[in-house]
Amino acid sequence: MSKTDKLTMLVGLAGAAAVTTGAALLHSAAGWIVGGGFALVWSFMTARAAAGRAG
Repeated sequence: MSKTDKLTMLVGLAGAAAVTTGAALLHSAAGWIVGGGFALVWSFMTARAAAGRAG
């Protein structure tokens, strides 16, 4: 993993945390929903990447 890849991942995680925190400030349930949505998207993207490398 290159330095750029690590930086991109860090910025992406920070952005997801900021959006989740912002939603939680509006309503606590919204924070959980947004955080769960990010987790589902992350899981889907990593599964696709793993499948692409295997095939």
